[in-house]
Amino acid sequence: MERRAFVRLSAYTALVLSMPLLDSCSKPEDNPLALPLFFSHIADVKTITEAGLAYRKANRGEDDRTELAKILSGNETSGDKKAIEAALDNRVKQDFQTNKTVTVSGWVLSLTEARQCALFSILNS
Repeated sequence: MERRAFVRLSAYTALVLSMPLLDSCSKPEDNPLALPLFFSHIADVKTITEAGLAYRKANRGEDDRTELAKILSGNETSGDKKAIEAALDNRVKQDFQTNKTVTVSGWVLSLTEARQCALFSILNS
């Protein structure tokens, strides 16, 4: 094999093997599904993580990164961060209007916010 071909093949192989790791390199704060927008303005990272852990402990069926992301993304298929945040904000408001709230770690959160905290705690661990 030519040296040039070997170097190219090695570079492409390294790139392909590192692709699955790229998602894990992003910060949880960068993922709109994992950050409860309003709650993050009044609570710190530790509090959000604790609330997420408490929710996951109480709801073992939702203690999975993929499952939570699927539930939270709902019908929002665009990759636009602002659209996802707006859709989640509307769901939080709707949760409070329809009494879909949970108490975790002493906080009364909408079901959507609690799920976001749970996803945040998974990504932050």
